Amino acid sequence: MDRTTNKEDITLIWFDSKIYSSNLAEQIKKQLSQINDYVVFHTELQSCITFIRSIYNEKIIFVSSIYDASQILLHIASLHQIDSIFVFNWDKADNEYSVFQHSKLIGIYDQLNLLCLSIRDQVDFLDQHLLTCSFFDQDEHLTKDLSKHTADLLWFQLYHDVLFQLTYDKEAKQGMINACRSYYRDNTKELEVIEKFENEYRSEKALQWYSKKSFLSKIIKKALRTKDFDQLYTFRYFMKDLTKIFVREHQNMVQSGKEILFTYRGMKLTSDQVEKFKENKGKLVSINGFFTTTILRSTALNQAMKPSKQPDLIPVLLEIQCNLQYLSNSVIVADIIQFNEIRYEEQEEILFNSNVTYRLDSVKMKEDIWLIEMSASNEGKLIKEKYIIDSHRHMKNLSIEILFGRLMCDMGQWEQSQHFFEYLLNNSNRYNEDLAKIEYSLGEVLQWKGEWREARKYYDRAYERIMNAKLAHIKDSANILFNIGEILYLEGKYEEALNYYERAFTLRKENYSSTKVDRPCLPIHQHSTLLSRAHASFWLVLFKFGGFFQSSFRWFWTKHFLGVFCWFRSKCVANRMELVHEHSNNNYLQQICRNLQETDWLLMREIHLNDHVPIATSLRSFGKILFRQIKYDEALIFHKQSLALLEEYYQSPHIDVAVTLMHTGSVFLHQKKYNEALDFCKRAMLIYTKYYPNGHVYIASTLNQIGNILYRKGKHEKALKVYEGALAMQQKHYPFGHVDIADSLFGIWHVHCGQKKYGEAMTFYKQALNILQKYYFPGHDYIVNALNNIGYIQKKQRKYDLALDFHRQALALQEKYYPSYFANIANTLNYISGVLLRQVKYNEALCYCQRALMMQECYFPAGNASMTLSLNNISIILDKQGKYNEAVDCLRRALAAVKNHSPSDYSTIAFYTNKIGLILFKQEKYDEALDYHRRALAIQEKHCSSCQHDIANTLDYIGKLLMKRGKFDKTLKFYERALKIQDKYYPNGHINIATALLHMGRKFRQQKESEKAIEYDQKPLETQDKYYSLVSVIVTNNINLIGHVLYEERKYDVAIDYYRQALSIQENFYPRDHIETSYTLSFIGNTLYKQQKYDEALEAHQKALSIQEKHHKFLDVDIAKSLNSIGNVLCCQQKYDEAIEFYQRSLAIRKIFRPFDYADIATVVNNIGNALNGQRKYDEVLVFYKHALKIYEKCYPSNPLDIANSLRNIGLTLRQQEKDEEALDFCQRAMTIYEQYYPSADENVANCLGTIGYILS
Repeated sequence: MDRTTNKEDITLIWFDSKIYSSNLAEQIKKQLSQINDYVVFHTELQSCITFIRSIYNEKIIFVSSIYDASQILLHIASLHQIDSIFVFNWDKADNEYSVFQHSKLIGIYDQLNLLCLSIRDQVDFLDQHLLTCSFFDQDEHLTKDLSKHTADLLWFQLYHDVLFQLTYDKEAKQGMINACRSYYRDNTKELEVIEKFENEYRSEKALQWYSKKSFLSKIIKKALRTKDFDQLYTFRYFMKDLTKIFVREHQNMVQSGKEILFTYRGMKLTSDQVEKFKENKGKLVSINGFFTTTILRSTALNQAMKPSKQPDLIPVLLEIQCNLQYLSNSVIVADIIQFNEIRYEEQEEILFNSNVTYRLDSVKMKEDIWLIEMSASNEGKLIKEKYIIDSHRHMKNLSIEILFGRLMCDMGQWEQSQHFFEYLLNNSNRYNEDLAKIEYSLGEVLQWKGEWREARKYYDRAYERIMNAKLAHIKDSANILFNIGEILYLEGKYEEALNYYERAFTLRKENYSSTKVDRPCLPIHQHSTLLSRAHASFWLVLFKFGGFFQSSFRWFWTKHFLGVFCWFRSKCVANRMELVHEHSNNNYLQQICRNLQETDWLLMREIHLNDHVPIATSLRSFGKILFRQIKYDEALIFHKQSLALLEEYYQSPHIDVAVTLMHTGSVFLHQKKYNEALDFCKRAMLIYTKYYPNGHVYIASTLNQIGNILYRKGKHEKALKVYEGALAMQQKHYPFGHVDIADSLFGIWHVHCGQKKYGEAMTFYKQALNILQKYYFPGHDYIVNALNNIGYIQKKQRKYDLALDFHRQALALQEKYYPSYFANIANTLNYISGVLLRQVKYNEALCYCQRALMMQECYFPAGNASMTLSLNNISIILDKQGKYNEAVDCLRRALAAVKNHSPSDYSTIAFYTNKIGLILFKQEKYDEALDYHRRALAIQEKHCSSCQHDIANTLDYIGKLLMKRGKFDKTLKFYERALKIQDKYYPNGHINIATALLHMGRKFRQQKESEKAIEYDQKPLETQDKYYSLVSVIVTNNINLIGHVLYEERKYDVAIDYYRQALSIQENFYPRDHIETSYTLSFIGNTLYKQQKYDEALEAHQKALSIQEKHHKFLDVDIAKSLNSIGNVLCCQQKYDEAIEFYQRSLAIRKIFRPFDYADIATVVNNIGNALNGQRKYDEVLVFYKHALKIYEKCYPSNPLDIANSLRNIGLTLRQQEKDEEALDFCQRAMTIYEQYYPSADENVANCLGTIGYILS
């Protein structure tokens, strides 16, 4: 026994930051160890808190120095592990340190001896009143399948039977003594008792030794309370002696002729414990350990009513009735008064064995004390027998020993289960056990622990043993093959897993064909229905496709899809890819799904097949594979049919049902059917919590799934709490680590990323990735997902090269390890496309998203919601190219795909509805755009009320449209609603708050309400001052935004002040020459240009250009903009040759990197014409002006004002050439457009009229 964990019930912790500065530390520890063996000193606050939280199975007596008490007690006092708190006042200080009041605080002491006496009293009190028990609904469970039940009652029933099968010899005795001597090596008091035990112990004296408060009783009590079989195995020699005495004394009591015996126990319980008893009235109670009572009611009452220093504890009297003549021999009750070394007159003790079950008859208040009446019951034995029968139904010929080992595995006691099975394996000759079943069970334990390679070894050995046997066990071999498939699935080797799943299914089909029907139910149920009476449609479907999964299905993927994939890799082109294999082979998987759907499952109620469960688990396994292939609709079919079979078989909640519910919920989650997903998870959770009241990894997994749903719904804080709860539970059940912990860590990472806390997020990401890399092969699907996730976050942080690197790593792994999983590959291609879009590499981005779409169209011939991502990326590129009609067509296809395949994904439907509206807005189709945005808003308000950010954006879109229509009153209402949402849900200075405020200010200004306009102009800065106590770069977004509005309103003097304020903040917080500063420099340059401060403007633009050229490996649009702006300044300085040079450089970049951004190209072409006009090179001027006009007329016919300006420019140039008739024609065409779009007093109308008059003169 090692001392890294406490083998007794109480841990004594002393927290004192200065303990080692005195010479008393060793003396104090030695003195405390005489009271309680396990004593731990802590000097660091956080390490102490962490240590306390890591303790699950002991009660803590906590001592703090007075000067540290206020610092730590607030963190730990309410933890359930803390039983009582003591404060030691070293310096006898008077009120110098404040100590908070708490019911667990026993007192403040300034003398060590008095402190030790009080601690000793508390240790004795805990020994008397520490009670661990569990409840069992016998009426409900006698009609249920108990094969996977994990009640403590079953553990104690089976342990009692197993105990008598364990080795009992001198070696066992000496092993126990050696272990105890090693554990208590630093405790002289216990070492003396151990020495005495070794020299004097005799088996008939076992009860006397146990009744002493020594190492034996302390370790055994803890072991029984926590069901620590490893420890009890070490003490098997003594436990067997002790139990024999119990049995003997019980027989003496029965033979005495006494029929009814009442015994009592007085206790102090918490209010929660009392409530538990009240809630479980009428149910069975199992107490973890030997339970000592007295036949003297007065003695028990005195125990209960004895004053306590913990006022929140409630006095309770337990009364137990025993009908000695009625109880079976398995219910062991013994009179032990004769075995106590020290006898008292009022002491008449009765001891109940740990396997005794009690019926809770009543819980009531009587004379200021709670009276809990129970009666000893035979029902524990009946439940054990039913558990054995139900377990044999799933696996025949299980011995009690193997069954007990499997029960420990089901309870999550994997280390102990493994040790026990290894013991059985090493002693197989003695126990004559079925070695294959032991090896198979060991494989399951190791699989739970995440030790997949070792598990596979035992599965292989068990399978080989079965195959070499003369009589093959079809059902057992199928189970082994299935579990090998499960390991391969966990390892991410899905195709290999599918092979083993199919082999297992084939064997199960054969086993089904040769077995009679059976089902779990009441013992009197008659199982008379034979296979020939079954409705065969479902089974015929499955059996018809018995070889499908291994043959046709695998051929389909490896031959057809792999071939298509290779073609994609070799034939990817810039714009488009042709569809291949239009008449490909039928998708057999979809065919079987259709057949399953068409099967009349209601007719299954006519039969009760013994093999419902294995067939159901096979169906679930196929669903899992389809899920990994992103075939969600088909996966859902398999999971639902699996669930139907399991619910039909069990007729009540069962672990197998919960597992299938979880997998079904996972599919719904990925289909974005969040409400359905949450419902299935909650149904699973109800079952899990009933089976595992003390927590389990299944519960942790379900919590993670619920966290995923909450995260997807935008409820980040709630999701974070759920993930943290799951992580705590996993750390409890996986003390040595496990791959599942990565799920919780990734969940926390996602939340932090969603909150833009990237620094905190990376800590969790690194931990999670390290775990994945430890357990998985380098190309595992989960590692691919992790790489894509981090790539996505790098993109959000504008670290585009890093993002591409991660996504390309993911793509390489997918192409190597999952070449036929086209939908998964398409997702990664879209990730890459998204990054390239941000880098303005449109041709390359288009190649990737078209390739992704082509894969999806081939993979999902009937369409799928996942295709929308490809369509969306393509629409973004088309939008950037000014191909608005084509962009809208793509978005309408995406919207239709979501509506057809994920009709309940309302947030995505609203998203694409809004996107269509935004493109229509650019096309100036305002009425149509408004209709789309209103439809989006209606969807969001009805179905997505939690997505307030999205609702605020839609309100903003509608406000802008109404503004364009001149409906200022309505505009203001929508902006006010948007502002109210943003201010409530995004108090951290969300940039949209500033946007809404500025838009509202502009509306008031247009309505000539100057005072209100000024008020709203100032509010953005008030908002940022409120939420940012320190100057931050985040504020610069708002400041620049204000500058933009002022710039548009031609308030250049005020605008430039805002821009310069933003630049000052950026230069203080960003490293030198950060790209963001270049943008603000450009804003300043543009404003100076409008102020005609050309030298200063030129300097600002040149600084911006210099920074941009450092940051961009390739020339891109930012540089093109700066070059154009410099050209404008030079042109105004009449430096026409230099200006034209800069314009030409800008134009060249745009033609290479944004060849479809025609509006900007036309602007630069027009600017070159302006520079040539300054040089009076009118023939060349006309070439450029007409080129610009041609672009506007061809690409932007819906933007007539740019056309009008070009027409007027051409007219003026022709007038300079004295071509008056042509000049007049162009100017009149311009005038027609101006009059249509501008009021008669507008500046543009006046200028054009002046030009016409000038020509006519």
